[in-house]
Amino acid sequence: MSDIKHHKIRFVERPEMDPAELEAELKKIDGMIDAKIDADHREVSVEYDLLKCREEDIERWMTEAGFVLDDSLRERVRRGWIRYTEENELDALRSRPLSCCDSEEIERRKKELE
Repeated sequence: MSDIKHHKIRFVERPEMDPAELEAELKKIDGMIDAKIDADHREVSVEYDLLKCREEDIERWMTEAGFVLDDSLRERVRRGWIRYTEENELDALRSRPLSCCDSEEIERRKKELE
């Protein structure tokens, strides 16, 4: 299970801003590693750290910025599945047993939960 996630978020409309400017703004989201807008295929490819943000946060930013997300049944189910699996992964990370001798891991996990 990796903390780094890669997803494509489909949209039907995007703001009139230059795609490069939108990508730069997307990359300002805490935890975002990379973002690419493919206007021809109407999708945004994102790479992000699950410990800092979730796809739901990215979708919220997109709608606030003026994107209209693809609301087809297929996309709603896909987004729901991603939310479900991300929550499960985060729960598993929070409850993962720690070795009593791994002080670096213990400190890292404490910081994550703060």
